[in-house]
Amino acid sequence: MALSVLVGTSTAQAGQTDEQRSLSVDLTAAAKLVNSTAPQMLDEETRLDSVATFSNYIIYNNTMVNYSASDFEVAEFERQIQTIVIDNLCGNAALAEFIQRGVVMVYRYHGKEGNYIAELAKDMSTCKKS
Repeated sequence: MALSVLVGTSTAQAGQTDEQRSLSVDLTAAAKLVNSTAPQMLDEETRLDSVATFSNYIIYNNTMVNYSASDFEVAEFERQIQTIVIDNLCGNAALAEFIQRGVVMVYRYHGKEGNYIAELAKDMSTCKKS
């Protein structure tokens, strides 16, 4: 009975629009493609372990293979990732569709033992459209 009350009394629309569904399908396909080759080394210190999606988010799960989470001063690590990764996303021509469709790109980092270091995100809809 409690379930019927919770489900039956909600008037909020839970479904996706056609555009949202199309984006979810496309992001899921992109994640599946990346995950088929994961894990993969991005550079000598960073391994891309997997990609996940939710709504208009694409989440890149990375491991810093040579360091434990405790080796990092988090604020400095975040500044470096902001400069090296996040600040260059809008200028990447390969991401034009992400800009057009308002994808939020999330970069999550863990140490070699699996402990969380940091997470940074970029809402691609905030990029200047040219």
